Amino acid sequence: MKNNVTMRDVAELSGVSIATVSRYLNGKNKHLSLKTAEKVKDAIKKLKYTPDEAARNLVTKK
Repeated sequence: MKNNVTMRDVAELSGVSIATVSRYLNGKNKHLSLKTAEKVKDAIKKLKYTPDEAARNLVTKK
């Protein structure tokens, strides 16, 4: 079964922007406060978010 949880869902639950979720997922945590990173991490865990590899491949052109 496909997980239909999106970055938007993670952003809404954690109270941050989609760009902030993206930064967290791409390892650019140095630009995030510890509190914000923790909120995003908790939302990802709660929602059981997994990145969509097909979408990622379209963006990275791999």
